[in-house]
Amino acid sequence: MVQPSYVRIAQLAETPEAMDKSISYMQENLRRFLKKNEKVLLLFPKQENASCRILEQAVLACECIPIWIGADFRWMTLLKTAFTTRSSCIVGPPLMLLGLSKLAKQMGTPLSVKNVLMAGYPTTAWLVDGVRQGLDCMAWGCFDPGIGAVIAGFTCPEVNGVHIRDEVYGVDIVDENDQPVPDGEPGRVVLYPKAAPDLRFAVGDRARLDLRKCSCGCRTPKLVNIDTVKMGNEELSELGESLHYWTSILDCRIIRSEYGLELELIVFPGEKLPKLPSAAKLVVRPFDPETDEPFAHMNELKKRYLSPENH
Repeated sequence: MVQPSYVRIAQLAETPEAMDKSISYMQENLRRFLKKNEKVLLLFPKQENASCRILEQAVLACECIPIWIGADFRWMTLLKTAFTTRSSCIVGPPLMLLGLSKLAKQMGTPLSVKNVLMAGYPTTAWLVDGVRQGLDCMAWGCFDPGIGAVIAGFTCPEVNGVHIRDEVYGVDIVDENDQPVPDGEPGRVVLYPKAAPDLRFAVGDRARLDLRKCSCGCRTPKLVNIDTVKMGNEELSELGESLHYWTSILDCRIIRSEYGLELELIVFPGEKLPKLPSAAKLVVRPFDPETDEPFAHMNELKKRYLSPENH
């Protein structure tokens, strides 16, 4: 049975030795695409958070210039900061990066972005492709499941998937009863530290595990065919994917309350919208550049990066 062992896993990852190794691991991967003195925009609150510190220190180790977004997370502030700093790389949560790519196109704002790094990866192909096409850049992913300082893998440069940090972490693919699935079959992703394999954490994503040598030359196991549908929330996940896919929708919030389905959409005025499902509460409002900020900033971002003990 998979147990909620994330607190202990986080403690193992936050020892000084483990942190140094994670910084070195990230530095090695960032050097694939970062050059000396490049500006890197970090779309996180500047808090004493372990995974954020690892990212910052890895950027500094690459002799790049980290730029923190500060306390103002309004959409227009994100766009203006990316534009005025001429950042060549942006690091942030996937949905925030997707919204930024939509906003930049809508406003006709040319950005200098060559690469984006999605913290919280793995994520689905449609989201990766949306960011890549929207910003006309390369999209990379850091496998950060939101457990303190855990950095469990990095995106494959050739295939839409993520290579596991095999010397530190292992991954099992299990069915709904927490039993291993046959090799190559899809199932739920369970992460564990190799130093303490009894500590197991159900990440929440579904994927297949490919053990073959990759075309990129890497021999470590690789998660492919990733699906971020959470157990019990398949309907809401599919709805969220279908809505975020539309470039006319900057952001959306979807919950199922005691009254039923509740939707709130921020849209670009005058753009075509999809047919929306019936809902107990439906709010569709035009984007307000003066006040609107990503929904993720107040809920998912805070939950994943500032309070891992709340998972």
